[in-house]
Amino acid sequence: MTMQQRGTRESVIAVLEKAAAEMAEHRRGRHYMFWRQDNEGEIDAALANGPPFDAYRDIWIFTGDGGGGVASAKFGGWAIDRLVSGVSPQDILAMFEAEAAENIGRYTEVSPLLGVQIDADCPLGDGLVIEPEREELFARLMQANPFQRMMLPTGTAMLRQAYTVIPAFRQQAERPFEADASVTSPVWAERDATRRRVRLACLLGSGGAVELPLSILEPNRDACLVAGEGNSAGRPFQAHPLISFPVSASDVSEAYAQLGDFREFDSLARAIDRLGRARLAVSDVDKALELGMAAEIALMHDHGKSNTEIRYKVGHRAAWLLGSDPAERAVVFEEMRDLYDARSTAVHTGSLSSKSKVDLASADALVARMLRAILALGRFPVWAVLTMGGEL
Repeated sequence: MTMQQRGTRESVIAVLEKAAAEMAEHRRGRHYMFWRQDNEGEIDAALANGPPFDAYRDIWIFTGDGGGGVASAKFGGWAIDRLVSGVSPQDILAMFEAEAAENIGRYTEVSPLLGVQIDADCPLGDGLVIEPEREELFARLMQANPFQRMMLPTGTAMLRQAYTVIPAFRQQAERPFEADASVTSPVWAERDATRRRVRLACLLGSGGAVELPLSILEPNRDACLVAGEGNSAGRPFQAHPLISFPVSASDVSEAYAQLGDFREFDSLARAIDRLGRARLAVSDVDKALELGMAAEIALMHDHGKSNTEIRYKVGHRAAWLLGSDPAERAVVFEEMRDLYDARSTAVHTGSLSSKSKVDLASADALVARMLRAILALGRFPVWAVLTMGGEL
């Protein structure tokens, strides 16, 4: 059958039966690949000229959030993949017709979690999961392949976030293109907010920085009428982690859930973000600035114009939040005041004093501990009660 001839349903089935028979003769993967290279285009052309495929040769495919484009579906490659899986030609046609009738696009945004080496799969609900780096070499290479230009640190985990697009496609003759002609769920803004929440949860479970600078669109592998792979979302690519730190899936899952329930999320999110920036800082000055701001945001979130002696209050509140007895509270009080002093000096002079007592590694651990304690409460403490010895 040539490309100019219009096929029938029977002729399409015959093309697929012939392809299945020829593939069965190739016992080695190398021979199969050569056969596929030589025949995929011809099979694609034959299917595109016969029912039910011919009605969907050139369609507008919606990729979500108002995006999309004209595409020629790759019927040949899709059908061959089904044949390899053992699906009969008749069932392949039925699968295609069912997909076309449903008209729902299913995609996944895959984001490398730079700085995170997670110990197990971490499902977070609603089609969201963090996956560890694959152990088997080939699987690991395939997982990282879309991001090969980024030179992912060893052990980098992947965040996978599912979304749907309805309708998945439309035939071009239906009406002029309209950006709002499809519905995406969840929309990009919601997916991006989820990525940011995942980053915060990972920061609290890790000793290092965490960034998600890029997401790659991955279509449903079983679908034919969807867009191919490509960039779907990006953020300014600035400093990023070069090392992946071990993170517990259970710790991340717990922090992620707690962040979703936290009443004054925005304030705590800013504090955790500053902790992450501190871990990316090149100089001790910048690290002290960021850690100091993280501590002040968390401990002085109710600060008004009438409040004075911030240095004292920061140390006092941290002491009562973290200390279990007078001796421990005294240590926390001094460490937090040392951090605040370093932060103030850095703000005003652009450098740290040679007399500074701050230990930035210890300060990082102290700030992270403080943020985790606040998160576990599900709200900010009532400081006036806490600092008088009251219950959290």
